[in-house]
Amino acid sequence: MVQRATRKGVRMSVVLGFANLLTLAVFAAYLRPDFSRAFSFIDGLALFNGFLFFCGQWFSVQSVRKGDLVVHSSALGFKVLIVATLSASVGLEKAGAGLFGGALLAAFAVYMVTGATAERWKTNRETLGLTLLACVFFATNDFLTGWKSNEAGAARWLLLMMITAGTLSIGILIPSWRDVKSMLGAKATAWPTLGAGVTLGVQSLLVNIAFSRYEEPALSNIAYSTRGVMAVFFVWAVTSREKSALGWRQLLGAALMVAALALVLV
Repeated sequence: MVQRATRKGVRMSVVLGFANLLTLAVFAAYLRPDFSRAFSFIDGLALFNGFLFFCGQWFSVQSVRKGDLVVHSSALGFKVLIVATLSASVGLEKAGAGLFGGALLAAFAVYMVTGATAERWKTNRETLGLTLLACVFFATNDFLTGWKSNEAGAARWLLLMMITAGTLSIGILIPSWRDVKSMLGAKATAWPTLGAGVTLGVQSLLVNIAFSRYEEPALSNIAYSTRGVMAVFFVWAVTSREKSALGWRQLLGAALMVAALALVLV
């Protein structure tokens, strides 16, 4: 939906702004936070976590706009390795030798997904770089939610987090109000933009509830990162009859990424 909106001429800042505002709306509609107690340091950390979330969203959508969806979705699996390392460092989760094996296998998997040739690597290096930057911000965000959200109260933490992201999004939408008006005025641009925001909001709510409720962000990310394989399958299904269809290297790379993520559990 992000790619469709941008291909119709919607600016990426508008897509990102609406996505975060709709995510805030989804969080506010579902969560019932307790705001009766005074503001504390943990609440400030929740607001900072919203900044991390916003940065992760920014680099992620830039990656999707500029390059291959399969490369983006598969490379985003690196996030779990960062989360696992951070979680293990504070005793939130255990990480054994499988973490190191998973990191090496994940690196090879990304190489395969990007085409396993120097030419393809050069073509996809910007997508990969932006995705890895998104991984750093998202992973830190996920880790802090799994580690500290229950100290503030999960609902309060998550809503404060999204209030920060929503406020930053208003800041980037105000200078683009003409583009916003134009986007909302046409069905061809309004529906994919709003659809991207709602789907991003629902998936973000679900995964953050998992982080805060079970306090196992690395394990949750392992399940979540299988979306790379889903992306490969969906793209393969719609391009299998075209000359640009996915090659065996990309299919193998996606499967290896799942294997790499599973090794983190060892």
